[in-house]
Amino acid sequence: MLRFFQICFLTGTAYTVISFLIGQLFDFVDIDGDVDFDGDVTGVNVSPLKPIVIVAFTTVFGGIGIISINLGLASLVALAIAICSGLFIAFVIYKYIVVPLYKAQNTSAASQTELIGHKAKMRLGTKGDSFGRISYVINDNTYTAPAKSLDGKEINIDEDVIIVEIRKNVFFVDKL
Repeated sequence: MLRFFQICFLTGTAYTVISFLIGQLFDFVDIDGDVDFDGDVTGVNVSPLKPIVIVAFTTVFGGIGIISINLGLASLVALAIAICSGLFIAFVIYKYIVVPLYKAQNTSAASQTELIGHKAKMRLGTKGDSFGRISYVINDNTYTAPAKSLDGKEINIDEDVIIVEIRKNVFFVDKL
């Protein structure tokens, strides 16, 4: 039983460290800054089966299990304490970290209808039916999105444009 707890603890710890390092790397590189706008958010329904919650449970479950076994508790008692502790910490992280962060993320984003008529800047030019990329600012946050010229005209990098229409998360723009 001790070996099982050790594997859970080491797996959770390794996953946490690797996720942190890779997350920092991808934040630095900024692989994808897109934000999907599906409309206004009226309620938050976040699944508790998020990776951070699962890893928190696994790490605490393993750590408390190791401590319980080392204290000389019976395997079933150690298992019960480890499960309860893991569930408690997973609940706390979900309730006080995941849900509030999800709410904050969704309330800062504007709905698609609010973006129509909004000024943006071309970050990657477009011509004809090719995709470009725009950036725009909402509530002091800068977002990027895939864009196409509304009428197929060429729009160069750093030109100011206006968002005319949004279809399937593709922003159709026109020169200002």
